[in-house]
Amino acid sequence: MPHGPKRTIRLTALLTVLLITGACDAAKLAPPVTQSTPGPTASAPAPAPSPDASLVVGPAPADLRDVDWDEVPVPGDFCGIPGLVPVDHTGDAMATSRTWGPVRVTRTKNIVYGDTDGDRRDEAVVFVGCDDNGATQNADIAVAYAVYARVGKDLVVLGSMTPRQKSAHSHTALARVEFAPGRITVHEKWYRANDARCCPSGDATTVWTREGNRLKPGAPRVTS
Repeated sequence: MPHGPKRTIRLTALLTVLLITGACDAAKLAPPVTQSTPGPTASAPAPAPSPDASLVVGPAPADLRDVDWDEVPVPGDFCGIPGLVPVDHTGDAMATSRTWGPVRVTRTKNIVYGDTDGDRRDEAVVFVGCDDNGATQNADIAVAYAVYARVGKDLVVLGSMTPRQKSAHSHTALARVEFAPGRITVHEKWYRANDARCCPSGDATTVWTREGNRLKPGAPRVTS
């Protein structure tokens, strides 16, 4: 056959191409597994941080009456400020609220003590507020009672007790607190429609229940 040698060369070349292609499509062996230094596996992730971690202030004395409150930060959640806000010796601090922007946070020196969990160690209630630092005539924005407790060996913030009774205008004021086993009763002063800004005429109480290291508000009860 006149074209025999060429035909043989073409067939040989075709077979070579098919063999190479088949080799590329063949299943590849997995790479060898090498032993590495033991470490955490995906099935055992690190534990999530405690949700109360940001509320730990620091070491606490056995009696909270011995706390130097001038050195204690206040919670900012009542004013839309995350975390704790350090205040100076005058009880003031400038901060940024997620709701109102730049604000001044204040803390009074009048501390109220009482036992809610029956361990014969008093918790402490501190009045805190925030305002717009004189930017407008109606400076007051929000108020709360910050509740501190000794948990283990730490001073922690149990929560911020904010007014629960709604007012016709302004924000409801806080008057005083009463301690009882498992709860704190907050007395509130709320504004009726015709009340002047100086003088809210309504009275209400809200009972805050202590559940572990958290405070849960009940429904406000109007008393006058």
